[in-house]
This record gives sequence, C-alpha cells and structure tokens, in this order.
Amino acid sequence: MFWFSKYVYQILDRYKNHFESVDTIPIGFTGVASERPAPVFTNLVSEDLLFFAAAVDFSVSDALVRIRSKSPAYDWMADTAATPQDTPVNALAGVFSQALPILPLIQPFFLKRQGQLQMQFTNSASAPVTGGRWTWRTLRLVDPFDGFGWDYSVGYTA
Repeated sequence: MFWFSKYVYQILDRYKNHFESVDTIPIGFTGVASERPAPVFTNLVSEDLLFFAAAVDFSVSDALVRIRSKSPAYDWMADTAATPQDTPVNALAGVFSQALPILPLIQPFFLKRQGQLQMQFTNSASAPVTGGRWTWRTLRLVDPFDGFGWDYSVGYTA
C-alpha cells in the first residue's frame, strides 16, 4: 500500500481509470569503476503517468543517478553548484534484498503523455556493477473526465 498526498488525489480525480504499470530499463554498466554509461530513458507511453516508486536489481550503495524529465524540462537534482551532485541510487530506489524492495518516492511525479524521464547513472567506485536494471512503478492515468486530464498549470487547490 502506498500513501498519496491530497495533491496526488487531485490529479487522480481528473481521470476515470488508473492502471499500475511497470517500466524496467537496462542501465548498461560494464563493470568499470565510476563509469558513466550513456543516459537511459523511460519508455514513451500514450497516457499521462504518475511515477510513484522505484527499484534496482543490485545492492551497491555508492552507485549514483541524476534524473530529469525531457518534457517539461525539469532537473530532479538541481542545486546552485556548477556541477550538481548526483544522488545515491539507494536514496530513490529500493533494492531486492532490502525490507522495502520497492521504495516509494516522497512525492509522486506527474508526466504528461509522450513525456520521458532521462536517467544518468554513475557506477560504483568501490564495487562496480555489471548490467543493472532500474524499475519504475507508475500509474497510467486513462480516460480524463474533461478530455484533457491534469496539467502543470492547474496546480494544487486546498
């Protein structure tokens, strides 16, 4: 069971149907310490999506990730540094061997149809991973009541 805020329920209330979806993306680590393989992208979906949890299939604690959405352009790990610091994978994604193998996001992330997330990974410096997969848990938001669904300009109404 996942907890959602009132803001998320306002998004869900604009759609007749919500279907859970799983999107597993291969990372492409080659086992080289501190390597940065090419960025990987979520699959395009013809419905609006709500990203609410993530998991990885490895348990290395010092692998890093930076996530951004392509449309709208939004950098999840933005800060004022010239080179923003990447986030440890385990801060965002559960690991198969943990008590919580699917880690819920603090706040689900809404993405309009045909949007994508880009993930840039950095392999562990101390125990490099070979392969690796990231799995997103999402809700596909289908059949908007008004024909348009939720939009970023709507915002939250208390």
